[in-house]
Amino acid sequence: MPKMLIFDIWGRYAHYKKIYATTSALSYIIPSKTALYGYVGAILGLEKFDNAYLDAFLPGACRLGIQVVNPIVMQRVNTNLHPHDKGLIKASQNRKPTTMEYVYSPKYRIFFTHRDKALFEELEVHLKNHTAVYTPTLGLANLLSDFQWAGTVEIEEKQLAQPRTIEVESAIPREAFVRFDLAPKIGNEIVEYSQFAVEVNTSREVTQRTDVLIDRNGKPIRVQVYFYHTFQQNGTEHNIVLF
Repeated sequence: MPKMLIFDIWGRYAHYKKIYATTSALSYIIPSKTALYGYVGAILGLEKFDNAYLDAFLPGACRLGIQVVNPIVMQRVNTNLHPHDKGLIKASQNRKPTTMEYVYSPKYRIFFTHRDKALFEELEVHLKNHTAVYTPTLGLANLLSDFQWAGTVEIEEKQLAQPRTIEVESAIPREAFVRFDLAPKIGNEIVEYSQFAVEVNTSREVTQRTDVLIDRNGKPIRVQVYFYHTFQQNGTEHNIVLF
């Protein structure tokens, strides 16, 4: 069976802008798959110039899953933006007051696979030793992040001819989803994002998108799905979807 890394990332604030915007006031509640490419690239010290780190994440090379650990709390903070020039704002320059939206005290569990065994093992060493070449952040450069290895497990993919009802602990891409099972009173608070960035090239052009479903309180979602992934950890079976 293929192996999967599990690690947690967290910080005081996170802000995940729309990928096609230089700056956006609103934030997604979870990182996109492409944002996590940057996070892993920072830990590994992959080349940033001309977005060369994205060469390590060609379509199909990496599959990820995202689970909310801390319930999502959003905060709006008034921020003075400096849209024109780089560097510090001078007294003579105009500010651009903007109300920015942040995820407050976020924590996510990341499920990571990669077909490059050397890259996978290098990331595993960094996670276990709690080391990183560059400082990882949660979306913006000033939103510093900590991380912790949570395990390396064997994972099995289930491809089904008929949909099966299970409880999924991670975000669910639309292509796996069939319908919700509304019988159990789990009390989900589901957020759906359309056109979520899944793959991107070195010109930062999104080459693949999908819709995703996520519970903002981190509760499992009971759904019917056509495919999912399962693994055992500490004697417990877990169901997630990688995309």
